[in-house]
Amino acid sequence: MAGSHARRATTLPDDGTPMDSRPKTVDRRPTVPEDHDYDSKVPQPKKSTTPKLYLKEGEAQAFRHLAHSIVSRTLAHECEFRQLGCPEPNSKEWKLLKRQGDLSVYKQRGSSDSKTYTVKCVGSLEGTLEDILYGTHSKNREEMHATAAYLHSSHMDCAVLNVLDSGTDEDPYRQLALKWFIAETIGDARLVKHRDWFNIESTGMGTDAWGRRYGYFLAKFADHPGCPPMPENSDVIRGKMAMCCIYRQEAGSKIVDVYAKGSIDLGGGMPAFITSSASCSMMFNMAVSMESAEAKRLTKLALQHAQREAKKTERKDEADYENEIETEPCHVCGKKPAMSKLVRSSHRKCGVCKERACSKCNIKRKLFGRAGPVTVSCCKVCILESKRLSIDPREPCPILP
Repeated sequence: MAGSHARRATTLPDDGTPMDSRPKTVDRRPTVPEDHDYDSKVPQPKKSTTPKLYLKEGEAQAFRHLAHSIVSRTLAHECEFRQLGCPEPNSKEWKLLKRQGDLSVYKQRGSSDSKTYTVKCVGSLEGTLEDILYGTHSKNREEMHATAAYLHSSHMDCAVLNVLDSGTDEDPYRQLALKWFIAETIGDARLVKHRDWFNIESTGMGTDAWGRRYGYFLAKFADHPGCPPMPENSDVIRGKMAMCCIYRQEAGSKIVDVYAKGSIDLGGGMPAFITSSASCSMMFNMAVSMESAEAKRLTKLALQHAQREAKKTERKDEADYENEIETEPCHVCGKKPAMSKLVRSSHRKCGVCKERACSKCNIKRKLFGRAGPVTVSCCKVCILESKRLSIDPREPCPILP
């Protein structure tokens, strides 16, 4: 990733070797038209050229040890926090930065001239332990690109440089990988440089000393000569972040308890309010992970419906078909369209199952698309059905063609 780049951002092509390219602006996220039809075949991922960054055995073991030690230390802090009854952080040591839903982010008090923000996030999210891990899971560049575009609106480019450990039958969510991504920053690129990040990521599930199940997610800045920072005369600065999350869910509960600690250094002398905002965004992305998991589930369901539809060999004349669906009742509640012959039907076609649903029975949701998240109207039946889908993060990520 070395080379001379004068005031230009560097992005990674498919082979993992950086090349000159100007930062791309983030395109407007597409919206699927109501009559959009998906390809009946589930798209298969492109052949990955990973690993792109080769590690010696000693280096791989060092990364494994680093990830394990951080997760173990955070788990110990989380266990102590639970045993004490989940108390509010000491106001003399921690300052509340922001609350969002049932999550609260605190900043550790310290020197005002410190470049690094150390933060803690505690609270809960509605969902499942599996979904909060599934929402951020990415095995290759294609999946990471689709996931990052959903999680980060400022995402520009990314790469999975090396996958050290993958999922097993005992822990399908297990993964240890080196990942790189670049993101836009707030403001004019001529004045504010973009940030790139090179992290070791670790996810999975385990049981603690008391036999209680937990999930974990770690993203920690890494250092390796195979992925050095950009040249000083480029418009990209290497950021440093560290974030370790411990998740718990009691049997029969629909709530995931969250305990996370982290730090972030944007570099380049960024104002404190921007670093503070970045710290909160880093932590609140856990909530977006749940939405990302739902989007993956709905996308998988949409592709399954498309496969079943493709097997039907007979179909009515298109004109007759359109006339019929204009008067079709809502397939959820049975309500008939209002004044469908005088104005356009008040019912909308579900972007997943293609059935008609009234305004009270359809909700805007997003699916995974190659160009970015795709907004569709989704009926409540599909939302409930998607929650019952069997998922395995080791399978190809569902992405609309």
